Amino acid sequence: MRILNRKLAYLCLSASCVAFAASSEARAVDTAPEAQSDQSVQSSKEDDAADNQADDSLTSDIIVNGHIERTALEDERNAVGTVDILSTGDIAISSNTGIADIARSLPGISSSYDQGANQTAVGEAQFVTIRGFDTSFNAYTLDGLRLPQVAGSSRAISLNLFSPFAIGNISADKTPGADKDADSIAGTINLHTPTAFDFSSNFTRIRSLGQLAKLASDNHQSSLGGAVGIDGARKFGSNDQFGLYVATYYEKRSNAAESVAAQDSYVTTQQDVGTTRDNGDALSARGLQWNFFNDKVERYGATGSFDYHGDATQLYLRMNYARYKNTNTMNQTSLRSELTDNADGSKQPNPNVAGGGSGDYNADGIFVGTGVNPASYFRTEDTDQKLFSTQLGGEFDLGGGFSAALEAAYANGAYNQPNRIEAAWRGVGYGASGVTVDQSDPRAPVAVMDDGATAYVSSLDRPTQYYVQQGWTYNSEDKKTIKGHLRWAGDDALQFIEIGGLYEDSHRDGRRLSPDDTRYKFSRPFDQRDVLGLSAAEFPGFTLPDFIGAYPARPIRVLSRSAIEDEVAQYVTSSGGTASGVSQETLDKGVTKSNESRKAVYATAKFQLGDLEAVPGIRYEDNHFDAHYYQGSSVKDGPSGFVSSSRNYDHFDPSLLLAFRPNDRIVLRGSVRSSYSRPAFDDLAGPSTYSFNDTTDELQYITQPNPNLKPTTAWNYDLGFEYYGDVGQYLQVALYYKDLKNIIVPTASQNLGATTNGDVTIFMPENGLSGSAKGIEVSGRYTYHGEDGSLLDGFGVGGSITLQDTNAKYAVSDTDLRSTSLPQAPDVIYNANVFYTGGSFRANLNYHYTGRILASVQTSAPDIYIQPVGSLDFGAAYELTDSLELGFSARNLLNQHAYWTTVGKSKDYISNDRNGGYLKTGSVYQVSATLKF
Repeated sequence: MRILNRKLAYLCLSASCVAFAASSEARAVDTAPEAQSDQSVQSSKEDDAADNQADDSLTSDIIVNGHIERTALEDERNAVGTVDILSTGDIAISSNTGIADIARSLPGISSSYDQGANQTAVGEAQFVTIRGFDTSFNAYTLDGLRLPQVAGSSRAISLNLFSPFAIGNISADKTPGADKDADSIAGTINLHTPTAFDFSSNFTRIRSLGQLAKLASDNHQSSLGGAVGIDGARKFGSNDQFGLYVATYYEKRSNAAESVAAQDSYVTTQQDVGTTRDNGDALSARGLQWNFFNDKVERYGATGSFDYHGDATQLYLRMNYARYKNTNTMNQTSLRSELTDNADGSKQPNPNVAGGGSGDYNADGIFVGTGVNPASYFRTEDTDQKLFSTQLGGEFDLGGGFSAALEAAYANGAYNQPNRIEAAWRGVGYGASGVTVDQSDPRAPVAVMDDGATAYVSSLDRPTQYYVQQGWTYNSEDKKTIKGHLRWAGDDALQFIEIGGLYEDSHRDGRRLSPDDTRYKFSRPFDQRDVLGLSAAEFPGFTLPDFIGAYPARPIRVLSRSAIEDEVAQYVTSSGGTASGVSQETLDKGVTKSNESRKAVYATAKFQLGDLEAVPGIRYEDNHFDAHYYQGSSVKDGPSGFVSSSRNYDHFDPSLLLAFRPNDRIVLRGSVRSSYSRPAFDDLAGPSTYSFNDTTDELQYITQPNPNLKPTTAWNYDLGFEYYGDVGQYLQVALYYKDLKNIIVPTASQNLGATTNGDVTIFMPENGLSGSAKGIEVSGRYTYHGEDGSLLDGFGVGGSITLQDTNAKYAVSDTDLRSTSLPQAPDVIYNANVFYTGGSFRANLNYHYTGRILASVQTSAPDIYIQPVGSLDFGAAYELTDSLELGFSARNLLNQHAYWTTVGKSKDYISNDRNGGYLKTGSVYQVSATLKF
């Protein structure tokens, strides 16, 4: 609470320093970005719609069907390409405080997570992508600036860094032209921060909210959260030519999650029938896991802009700082089908062998679990993300129709996991019989055991603690950018000609230490050590009384994080602890340093031929990548050391965008463009992993990057039809087709690209063959405008749907060519909403749905799929005065799952926990207040 009070005091002090003496009513004019080049300097926004605001209230910028929504729609209509724009900051009727979740309201936008870091349990999305394509197919910008890419090994930007308190709107440009970055097969997602010239008047605004996470509350965990944001704008000078906008915010919240998952990978139910992939409808699990998550999220930052709008010169300075910290704790209870050593060190006999069977199969060749090992596992996946960016630029009228623009920018980002703690409780299992899994209800599988095994595993007095360990991961990137253009504008058919360029240089540092490298082992009956660990019953913590699905025979114990952190301090990080014995070679194995530069030049023009607008263009981009990292040896205990590698690739990308406007209500669009996607960092360079046979010390497996990867390339074809009716009434239809070459196997598919070199299997990302995506996207909105007194006046319906069919051909091995859908691309995405806006009251009921997704492709096992997920959300707001609005909202009213991964397309076989399993985060309820003065 003292920390929260200090943060609130900081916010209040920051707000007072702004010294906005604004008492006039604030009427938002335009927080939507101009439909223009992100490559160009952000030009000024005209206040031409201010007169239409005369009757709007102080909260007019967040009213559905209000001026902001109308202006965003106007920008979509006036664009030559296909652009979707969504205003953010409406905390009154939206319980989402993460930008990634808010962005899903845009047509065709889906979200994803870093499941390896337990991000699905946080209660908010992490990444967004256009039409579900892989994040590497998207370009992500903040006010047109490409941000540091530090979220793991991919090129995705973790959007949970950003808050709606600081972002004015989100735009998705699905047909970017030559003046935009070409490495954007899916399109460009831009986050726009406000400026003072986005508003018609000076103002100060305070937005606050409080949240309750129901699942956490039901389990008597920390469940409350809150946020406050203060922003203000002021224009000054003799002609209001100067503008200052400042926003600052702080958010802190808690939530919990529960999941059930399979223990380890599946085996075939029948013995000797081939691989699990060949028997995908007859599989058996080797135990179950029940996971309970606690998360504490802290998000804070500030954004500011200072602008000068003169007659012939416009200058700006943008600064953004964002910080996101997540304290993520997982407690796992599991029942594992396995035999262990007895307390005297002897091996437990296999009951199957005694009955005439072998291994995990009985005499009839049917899988029967051998033994049951009760276990507990504890893991933290804390993340600490940071971003600082600044942009300085201007636009200059040179006379004679010529103008120029120039921008210099710097950005620094970090994605760190400074505290990766793991602890385990495993010991002597029950060997007389085993555990089988009843999956008749795939969302609530049941561990089936006889009475003896049930009695054994139900006691938390065994086993005692096995180990505790700690590791860490640090990734950071510095990025410097300079870009600009020269434009000549005319009055005839040739509207303008523009040439421009960009230079971007980045340096990336990565350091990693695996928790396994610092393992401290406690004494167990068959492995005597210095210290005997406590059992789960003795260890500080508490037992959950219930759980999703079927509660297991073994009680689910939530262990004290602080007690385990004390163990880390005593046995791992102390002087003489296991961390002090980590060798320099081990530390070096986790080090990667890389540099990347990108140069671009482009030329584009705009022609107005009657009702037809045409924007042809061509862009050339040249990329250089080099890396320095530790290379192990292909010989057991052989020499190793740091090595370097590099890669150069360039690409020409022509484009043509067309828009035909026969009248004020109809727009027809068409575009053809070339684009590409840069390989992910870890696919290009990084340490290689060598695995040796335990008996012979011969090399068996190599996992390594591929510096010779080619970029994925695509030709994109788009058509569109749009109809605009009265206020709040429109229909937009888009058709698209993408022809893909050199598809890169996703980094999530670690076991793809396997080739055999003698007796050595090499796992390395490879360029696939070809792929395609074709789809239709429809969005619309209808608001009823009845006569005075009509009960339906102000009611409306809206939504969007994206239907697509994707295909990708992969070389899984030298002899296995496979065709699948594109990983991460669902076949359907839709939003459906019913709303009301009238007088001082407004409300919205929305349902978002994302269809089944191919998560990763596997060699001998069935592919991993993410099953469809949906969420029903509600929000309502009432304007008490022209200065104050109160709101209530709820997320996931139906308490649907947040994530559900399976082995194979069907829902029959739940995946293991590292892939997600079946996970629920529960419903969230929120109250809010917005005050303007």
